[in-house]
Amino acid sequence: MALTMVLGFTIAYAIVMIMALVGNLLLIYIVWKKPETRGLTSFLFVNMAVADLLVTVFQMPISMAHFYSNVMSGVAGDLFCKFFHYLMQVSLTASILSLVVMAFDRYVAVIQPLRRKMWFRRAKIIVPVIWIASWTFMAVTLTSYEVNHAKCHYTEKHIPRVVLWTYLLVINYVLPLTIITALYSKVARKIWFHEIPGQKEISRNLVAVQIPKRTVLRTLILIVVVFAVCWLPLQVLQMDFVVKAKITWHPAAVYFSSWLSQANSAINPWLYIVLNGKMNSAFRRMIRGHRVRSRGFSKKSQETAVVNSLRNAIIEDTVV
Repeated sequence: MALTMVLGFTIAYAIVMIMALVGNLLLIYIVWKKPETRGLTSFLFVNMAVADLLVTVFQMPISMAHFYSNVMSGVAGDLFCKFFHYLMQVSLTASILSLVVMAFDRYVAVIQPLRRKMWFRRAKIIVPVIWIASWTFMAVTLTSYEVNHAKCHYTEKHIPRVVLWTYLLVINYVLPLTIITALYSKVARKIWFHEIPGQKEISRNLVAVQIPKRTVLRTLILIVVVFAVCWLPLQVLQMDFVVKAKITWHPAAVYFSSWLSQANSAINPWLYIVLNGKMNSAFRRMIRGHRVRSRGFSKKSQETAVVNSLRNAIIEDTVV
């Protein structure tokens, strides 16, 4: 691969890593420090942030290192090969399951508002369920990779290529996005086109109540669309590999599709922080508070410096 391409993708990965690390840690910090931002959706985004941090800390550095060396050997290399792909799929599954639960939550909140005491609307229950399900669903990948000729390769010894990649495509992309699209379609129709004939005043009040719901729905739909777009090229690449039994894409296209899928881990937290009203307000207050403290600290430092200089001058005069 050309040196300019390697440097370009290295810089692109470095930028995405910084954005992902700062954004996801900031999202977790805001929810931890600001009680007004807490809710099921926020906790699910924290759950996604944890999954995205796994991608940031483990997958992105290895993807960057792959440009320069991908040699593995011994038992440690084989275990690392299996663990890397397993962790990648688990983090993806945890993210997409979080989006599915968000869609169910919005559906119940809008379509069936009286059914609020449901088990999947409790963060303490649903978050462990998401991770246990992710570990379980992706366990098949542990037997699907091994080190061959000092490189990590897919193997068909236990699961045929067509079966595995079709399974991953359905579990992590087609099925969840189909469910999310169906649920959000019903929610959107309820919010935007709901009418009560002959009751204009009630209808106006209902619209006023539904405005926050529309904002939340727009945010969640945008996040799902970004997820679908970011992961689409890699899913197509994988299915192309299934059909042709080899990678036929140009190396730049292969690395771009991988980079774009991982870039989703950097985009998610910033989208939520910017588009969610409570998160955005909490973030702005944190920034303003930091600036006020910085100015106060700077002023206090200046005053301390003046006092110290005067004291030193007095001491010097006294000594003389």
